[in-house]
Amino acid sequence: MRKRLVSFPVQIIVNGERVHPDLIDQEFCQIKSWHEQKSQTSCCERDDEFLAQAKENIIGRVLLSQKAESSMPEPSDAEIHQTIEQMKQNYGGESSFFAQTGFRPDEANLLRQQAAIHGKVDKLVQKICGEETPPKEESLRQYYSENLDRYTSETRVRAMHIYKSLRQTQDKEALFWECCQVRQELATGADFASVAERFSDKPKEEVDLGWFQRGELMDEFEFVTFSMNVGEVSPVFASSQGFHIAKVTEKEPATPQPFETVKDQVAEDFRLDRRNQKLNAYVAKLRNDADIQEIKDEETEQKH
Repeated sequence: MRKRLVSFPVQIIVNGERVHPDLIDQEFCQIKSWHEQKSQTSCCERDDEFLAQAKENIIGRVLLSQKAESSMPEPSDAEIHQTIEQMKQNYGGESSFFAQTGFRPDEANLLRQQAAIHGKVDKLVQKICGEETPPKEESLRQYYSENLDRYTSETRVRAMHIYKSLRQTQDKEALFWECCQVRQELATGADFASVAERFSDKPKEEVDLGWFQRGELMDEFEFVTFSMNVGEVSPVFASSQGFHIAKVTEKEPATPQPFETVKDQVAEDFRLDRRNQKLNAYVAKLRNDADIQEIKDEETEQKH
């Protein structure tokens, strides 16, 4: 049996249908990854919250799928073919689709079955959401104001860098103190670029790193530089590769993008949020009438 990605202590059964633990594992990883990318920090302390959210998301999808299977008409061959082609396109092409989903090219019947279910769910979602009318600009501007963090550019930093590799020394402590002496030289006014050209293990064209934002460089370097002021020289700090000294030369704070610049994105986000509100309300009604069981793994193993 494949090792679980996360430790979820219960087995979920929705209206008699067993939910495979892998689905919750995968949903959990996607939720956690999204939050960590957004905050640029590890969110391990929120694992219980993310697991609960993953469970609710998967239960909702199962309920929608079950309702679609029982209430929507069977799709035509042409519709199934169109759904399969759209699924492949969503994964970036046929080869990428087979590589990421686990389907094999010789599993045509199984793929058609899944495509038929997808088609039914799509029709059910269209029925739930109904015809969408374009929102008024007043509504979009209000939505933009209420969700301004979505449309705010990230802080950017420009920095210079001195790097000393650990691979070129047997005495890490001596190298560290040598870096500290260089840092003291910089703190008393020495030109950073000139010192870097003389001392750094990187070529001079890599001294100025240019502009970067969070997520583009190694964590150790970003933690230091994003906490610094313009003109400040960092203490000597270490990574798994070596010792570093940084100087922040410019900094651009996060700023909201003008409404007119992001108007199309605001309209799309507004549409998706309105659609999700309708779906969530529908799923909540399905959940009230559903038989959902949560059984501890130990009990499940005894039954099998």
